[in-house]
Amino acid sequence: MLTGGVFGLGSIYDLITLPRQVRDANFQKAIINSAFQQINNGQPIAINQKENIELAALKVAKSNNGIITASELAIAANTSVAEAKKALDDMVSRGHAELRVRQSGSLVYVIPDLMDSDDPLID
Repeated sequence: MLTGGVFGLGSIYDLITLPRQVRDANFQKAIINSAFQQINNGQPIAINQKENIELAALKVAKSNNGIITASELAIAANTSVAEAKKALDDMVSRGHAELRVRQSGSLVYVIPDLMDSDDPLID
């Protein structure tokens, strides 16, 4: 069924604004793709749809000497900070990670298996 909307004005509006709509969609896609960048050195973390948030946490922690924050995981896994924190807290409850406080007072999660040493967390 083909309709002209309000005397075809809707179709004319879409025709005029279509390039802007495509540009906006491409921009949003670029922002989402850039969320897969690590914070430290800008190296991309390849995360497949099949990989879960815990694997993303391990990848980030490995590149950061076993230390990870919820915000770093949220960026790497393209999820919310709340979901990242929940996943990290779950890893702590199962004994795979530890919650520690840096000398500056910030909270970080530590995966001891991926640390070079057990030195205090110096900022």
